[in-house]
Amino acid sequence: MAGINREGITKGIEQAVNIAIIVIALVVCGMFVRSYLPSKSNVRQTISIGNKLEVQPVNWGSNPKNIVLVLSTTCKYCKESAGFYQRLARECEGRHIRTIALFPQSVEQARSYLESEGVRVTEIWQTQPGKLNVQGTPTVLLVDNNGVVQHVWTGRLPASQEKDLLDSLGS
Repeated sequence: MAGINREGITKGIEQAVNIAIIVIALVVCGMFVRSYLPSKSNVRQTISIGNKLEVQPVNWGSNPKNIVLVLSTTCKYCKESAGFYQRLARECEGRHIRTIALFPQSVEQARSYLESEGVRVTEIWQTQPGKLNVQGTPTVLLVDNNGVVQHVWTGRLPASQEKDLLDSLGS
């Protein structure tokens, strides 16, 4: 036993423990980063300018400009924005711009909701916002005659964005 270097063994054990601690810390950090950073499969597309809006059976070619309201009967911000949507619909009607309301609820429920809020639109369709890559309601889209999104407004709009939206309708 006299030939065993206890000091050398202790230093070797300390080095092994330190390396193990570093490896465990790296593994834990890697797991943390992997779980909190979105992977390519988790990233959800969001509708944006230049995207083509696919809504069957809407014929985009019948109007050069279309306002699309993506709403829900259960959305509090949609309800809070109803006064603006009334004004928007009147402006569109005066400019011969088609207004299309898209709801996840049935057309009958959507029609009843819009009537109760005093919002008059040209067409109402049922579709899920996620199918359109719209992440939330309310969302307002300005769409051209090819179905291409020209502008996107999301959420309850402040007065400056409401003005921007109305200005985008042109003459």
